[in-house]
This record gives sequence, C-alpha cells and structure tokens, in this order.
Amino acid sequence: MHTLIFLHGLLGSNQDWQNVIKKLPHFRCISLDLPLHAQSQQYHVENFEQSCQYLATQIQQHIGNSPYFLVGYSLGGRLALYYSLQFQQAKGNLQGIILEGANLGLSREADRLARWQNDDHWAQRFAQEPIQQVLNDWYQQPVFAHLTDSERMALIEKRATNQGTAIAQMLRATSLAKQPDFRSKLHTTCLPIYYLCGEKDQKFRTIAEQEHLNLHLIPQAGHNAHLENPLAFADAIQTIFNRSPT
Repeated sequence: MHTLIFLHGLLGSNQDWQNVIKKLPHFRCISLDLPLHAQSQQYHVENFEQSCQYLATQIQQHIGNSPYFLVGYSLGGRLALYYSLQFQQAKGNLQGIILEGANLGLSREADRLARWQNDDHWAQRFAQEPIQQVLNDWYQQPVFAHLTDSERMALIEKRATNQGTAIAQMLRATSLAKQPDFRSKLHTTCLPIYYLCGEKDQKFRTIAEQEHLNLHLIPQAGHNAHLENPLAFADAIQTIFNRSPT
C-alpha cells in the first residue's frame, strides 16, 4: 500500500483533502496542516527552511522511515518542491512528488521584486483588516476567475476561520519571491515528479506544458482541482500508480 502525504494551500487545512482521500481506499493517506494554519497555527516559521523542518518532523512522527509520496497543492506544492529538491536534512524515504497548480519559480529579478511587493501588500491587509473583507478581494484574483459566485462565497466562509496575522506571516515566509527557480532541477532530478492541473487553470497548465512535465489534466476544474472535482483528482493519482513500474 502506497503512502501519500497531502499538503494544502495557503488558507487551507488538512480537511481540504478529505473528499479525495475518501476515494483512495487502497492508499495510506495522511493530510497535514501547514505551519500557521488550522491545528498548527502555533508553529511559527520565517522561511522555506523552517517550513520544511516542520514537515520533516511531522512526516517522521507519522510514518517513520516508510516510503511515501508528497501531494501538494499551490503553496503546498511549492513546499513539496523545496523539500524534495533543496532541503538538505533527512527527509525519510521520499519516493516522488505530485504537484497541483504549483509555481515552479521565477527566473527574472524584476518578477521576484514585483511578486514580493504583491505578497507583502496582501500580508499587510491580512494582518490589519477583517479577514472576511480581505478574502472578498483575494478570491477576485484572476486565478480564481472561473469560480461561480456561490463557489466563491463558500470558499470565503470556509477560509474566514483563519487568523489574519498568521496568514500574513506565512505569506511573507514562503513568498514565491523567496523560492528558488526549480525548473532546471526538475529536469535533472531522478525523483519522479507528476503535475496535476485543472483543465480551466490556463496559467499553470501553460507552465506545465512549457516545461514538458508529466501532466495530468483534471476535467471540469480550475486552480483548486482537488476541491472542484475530487473524483477525477483521485482517479488521476490512481492512474499515476497504475502506470508506475513499482
């Protein structure tokens, strides 16, 4: 039985994966809360290294040295990338990673600066304004344009349980501006890497296609494919392992 460790995105929690996990009965599935989120709000981190140290500790406590795959969405996917390709400490028996809608990194300094300014702006808002107000604007960003009004309102209500100051800290700690550009390492690593993406998520679909990643499109879904079509997402994971020689 394969072990999958799921990492949610910014503003999420371990509960985000439950509808996918229900459809993967032949896998051992463990869903973690990221630092500064849900039941792990007390774990403060200032950068990718500290975030990955937290992950390494959590994984060791849950499964010891058993083989496992990481499944990461958006921020969770970026942490999975850093953990697998950059983090130098012991990470147990990592067998591969499955990314969903995760940015691979920025190559231009101007893009990094612009991203930092954007993330810092949002962090200030999360830290200072009522979270419901900030979320109303957060989910108007282009990457969420495919959402219906009812889907958007449901997400806002679900995410409003977060603490704004904690989200602000995580945004600054794990900004894409601070993330290495992993595109070259993706093509040289021996670690199996798979990329899942909603068919409506044009931005991340283009990234995966440009880098010739092992791409699996999730039908009738946008950026948050595992939430929007959990059955197809689970089927894609099953397909990956059906095709794997191991």
